Amino acid sequence: MTFDYAHQTDWPMTSGQHQSPIDIQTSKTQDSQLSAISWRGLYQAQSITGEATTLKAHGIGAAYLNDRDFTFQQLHFHTPAEHLIDGQAAPIEWHLVHRSATGQLAVVAVFGRIGKPNQSFQGLLDQFTPEASHDLTEPVNLTELLPDTGTVYHYLGSLTTPPLSETVEWYVCADTVMIGEKQLAVYQHLFAANNRAVQPLNDRPIIAERF
Repeated sequence: MTFDYAHQTDWPMTSGQHQSPIDIQTSKTQDSQLSAISWRGLYQAQSITGEATTLKAHGIGAAYLNDRDFTFQQLHFHTPAEHLIDGQAAPIEWHLVHRSATGQLAVVAVFGRIGKPNQSFQGLLDQFTPEASHDLTEPVNLTELLPDTGTVYHYLGSLTTPPLSETVEWYVCADTVMIGEKQLAVYQHLFAANNRAVQPLNDRPIIAERF
């Protein structure tokens, strides 16, 4: 299904009080000493799914999120970033989608900043074919797309594409990961802007946790 980001108000929505993305106002977050994220084992992309709006890769990986085990499902990208930090948007954000044994969805959101080229991102770009699904000739180690320190903003929200279901635990990483300027330009040449508009917080708590 292709989503028209120019007409987001036309998207079907099943509910509407706990939507994502949001603007995270850091002065209003609640501090916690909990360790939000622990990466468990290798994260590796093994296939790419044909999408009109984003590069989506499926693979293997596992994380321990707030004392529960989750299995990595897929990775995809948004330009510019969907979540804001104190009103500021990064040039790109990627979502690492996870699912628990009970079916709970958890998404780790990571912001990219311009710097040195990112080997993991390049591996995906090199094997991408527009709107074609295929196994990767060479599986891509996703380590360089994973932050390993810093603050994590945890809140309850929704998918950012239809059906916009409010079934997602979000973990938004404050520390950014570097990608190359030319890499970002290549991605933006392949895909138009695909960020959903920021949604009202509606008094939801945002917990500032740690790696």
